[in-house]
Amino acid sequence: MAGRHQGTAALPDAQYRRPASLDSTGLVATLWSEDGTNAGVFDFTPLPGSLQLRQQFAAAFDRKIGPSGQWRSWDTCYGGYLSVRLLLRGLAVLEQPPAWIGQITPAVWVSWRMSLPPSAGTRHHLIALRSLLLQAPALAPETREVIDRRIEPAPPPTEIAYTYQEYLRIRSAAATVFNSAVIRIRDNREHLRRWRAGEFTAASNDWLIGEALDCVARTGEVPLLEHVSGCRRPSRRHTAVLGGLAPEKTWGRLFLSRSEVFAAAILLVASESWNKSVLHRMQVPQAHAPALADDVDVYTVQLDKPRRPVRLRHTSSNLLDNGPGSPGRLLHRVVEATEPAREALAVLGQPTDRLLVYRTACPSRRGQEFGFGISKSVKVGTVESVSLRRLRRTVQVLIRKEPSQNTQQVHDTVYMLRDPASQHDAGETIARGLTDAAEHAHLVGAMRLVLGNDAQALVELSDDPALAAAIARGDLDTATAACTDFTHSPHNDPGLPCTASFLLCLACPNAVATRRHLPRLVHLHDGLNELHAVLDTAMWDRHWQQHFARISVLLETHTTAAERSEVRARITDSDRTTIDRLLRRTLDA
Repeated sequence: MAGRHQGTAALPDAQYRRPASLDSTGLVATLWSEDGTNAGVFDFTPLPGSLQLRQQFAAAFDRKIGPSGQWRSWDTCYGGYLSVRLLLRGLAVLEQPPAWIGQITPAVWVSWRMSLPPSAGTRHHLIALRSLLLQAPALAPETREVIDRRIEPAPPPTEIAYTYQEYLRIRSAAATVFNSAVIRIRDNREHLRRWRAGEFTAASNDWLIGEALDCVARTGEVPLLEHVSGCRRPSRRHTAVLGGLAPEKTWGRLFLSRSEVFAAAILLVASESWNKSVLHRMQVPQAHAPALADDVDVYTVQLDKPRRPVRLRHTSSNLLDNGPGSPGRLLHRVVEATEPAREALAVLGQPTDRLLVYRTACPSRRGQEFGFGISKSVKVGTVESVSLRRLRRTVQVLIRKEPSQNTQQVHDTVYMLRDPASQHDAGETIARGLTDAAEHAHLVGAMRLVLGNDAQALVELSDDPALAAAIARGDLDTATAACTDFTHSPHNDPGLPCTASFLLCLACPNAVATRRHLPRLVHLHDGLNELHAVLDTAMWDRHWQQHFARISVLLETHTTAAERSEVRARITDSDRTTIDRLLRRTLDA
């Protein structure tokens, strides 16, 4: 069976040839995704500069987005394209603009760089251009050396998590907006189904609404009238029964708006702590996955993080739909609300498998009626603006408090240590940890172990030499050690004889173990080890784990492995019988 990240990839047909990413003019670069689809086109034709210079930059750009390049996502490629555009615009205003890359001298580069403002955006542009230009063979060596100089590191991020109250308010507002949209789309889809089934009387209001919905489902718009002037307006008889021209009265009956998709994104980030970029490109999860039980469905979501190494880039996440409020139920509702948009795009000859699809608010922009993924932050209900990155930070720092699609190191250093919310809780966490450690130390270290070879070593235990002598003779022995005070046990009321299990002697300050008791204690440790191998985890944790931890710490602290091995040779039949009865609980009061 192949291990993780070792599965064999599906190869294309032998006749397959990857489409050319640079056109015949050398100015238009196409980003081809791994599944062979066109992920974006970057045109260097309208950029300033000579033809040769633009072609050289387009060729360098093509190497970055090609099969062996590091720019894999559209966002990264578009950012690199903007960086090239910024540089070419800066070069074009020079008195003697360079005609090809070899004429970009160190002085030209430094002069242009110094003209940029000291901002995070400038740093991103410089990093992208350094990555792109260092692979250009025509670049002069001295210019290459200047471009490759160290770029000042970015200052630590100042973004902090939302407060818990802000988080609840954002999530509540998003749920209100999205749930209302889901109900609206569900009701109208049912109305459309009934219209197509012929359940309404012709020309009735319900029939006209159904006819309008059918047009929306096929074209993305309500029925329109063509005028001589070329202006297209909605049909009056349909808008009258629909209730107006507002989006929620027309195309919004079947499609989510930009703000409603953003509300869905908020809920998904709050639930699963996904990155905005991952959610932006997310595809529809596998439908009707095998169920674990009659009332539980599993949705497998494919996660793509292009900046990771190739073997770690693609992962998946399984979300269970086991009732209202579950992650799988939320994902099911998102798929349900966006399905009409995907169906309309398929009819229009523009099929897509993107999860987040919405209808734009400008019906007149033909060919751009639908948008994909997550747009810039928009108002959602009563909340003016929400940062999904800040929301993800909130989920990791305040809600989950564990890594999500990142390593433990990144979670600790980037999220937890830099955020005031986690710093505020650090004092309480440290204090609780110290308290737990002290209690644990008291718990496992309560029994005293004295390994002296004679009775004189026991005098330290008491001011009463007679008591020390009794311990040495074995007069006070229990199944595991010697008891110095039978009537004042911490496990019973004062003055009453101790009735606790002899296993609790390991946690009793009245218990004293000497070298005579070592064979019995080692045999007890071995017996508990054997029990651990055959008992289920729940029973072990409930009945035996604490005793095993106590005796393990006791022996590892005061003896060596060689000493314990030597002691095993001195275990007597009496020791075995006593410990076996103890483990069978036949010695319990």
